[in-house]
Amino acid sequence: MSGDQIYQEELDYLVDYAQVSPVYFFPVRDAAEAIAGDSASESEIRASTLRLISDMLDRGVQIGDMSSKKGETLVPWRVSKEAALSRVADEMRRLDDPMEFIKICWFSAGE
Repeated sequence: MSGDQIYQEELDYLVDYAQVSPVYFFPVRDAAEAIAGDSASESEIRASTLRLISDMLDRGVQIGDMSSKKGETLVPWRVSKEAALSRVADEMRRLDDPMEFIKICWFSAGE
């Protein structure tokens, strides 16, 4: 399977997932790792992560924080795509351990 096919499959999966349930950061990170490949550097994985998020936003997925209100799953950031991507990139740089990326944001297309 080509890199473009892998990318498209991962993107389609994440968008479909976001339409059913809020998506936390790890599935996006896992998809970026699969796209970047086994020998990819951390910077290549982060670039793949940002590309996936950009395309997810283009396909109607919202980015935000989990809500603590009953019946509300996501509090959208309500910023431009560029501002959202910049915020995610800044947070990935700030956090040393990729396991902490779960704190960055969530995704949803179901609301």
